Amino acid sequence: MGKTEPTCWFAARTRNGQWKKIARRLDELGVGYYIPSVYNTLLFLHTVKSRALTLVNAGEINARFLIDHATHTLLEVPQKQMEDFIRVLDLSPDAECLTDAVLAKGDRIRVVKGQLSGVEGEIIELSGESYLVVRVCSLLMAKVRIPRNYVVPQSD
Repeated sequence: MGKTEPTCWFAARTRNGQWKKIARRLDELGVGYYIPSVYNTLLFLHTVKSRALTLVNAGEINARFLIDHATHTLLEVPQKQMEDFIRVLDLSPDAECLTDAVLAKGDRIRVVKGQLSGVEGEIIELSGESYLVVRVCSLLMAKVRIPRNYVVPQSD
């Protein structure tokens, strides 16, 4: 028997205005995905690598994969990072999705109160407000305003 491929999250970009068509097609095919409503040209496929490649190469969906420059292969997002990213963007009305932004490095923190309890990320301050920043493979970031008393330093 052959080895089974693990199901992973793969990041891709789509053209502006294509997200509804892509979502419909992925639903038809039974492929898991996440498209952030605040940045809907970004697509995360939750499938095995061979299926992800087939979807794009066979023209099932119109997307281009993000490449991990360290490994020169598809950018694979770890499950915990993806879960935290989704929770920040979906559960927080003032969340933002940021790309190519340079942020000051902050302390690693873990949220211990509220709807985002359990999410890990960094804390930054902008204009006197505290924000939780969740990064996906150091390429994408989501930030949401969070009270300081909702977070504790993350222990390694």
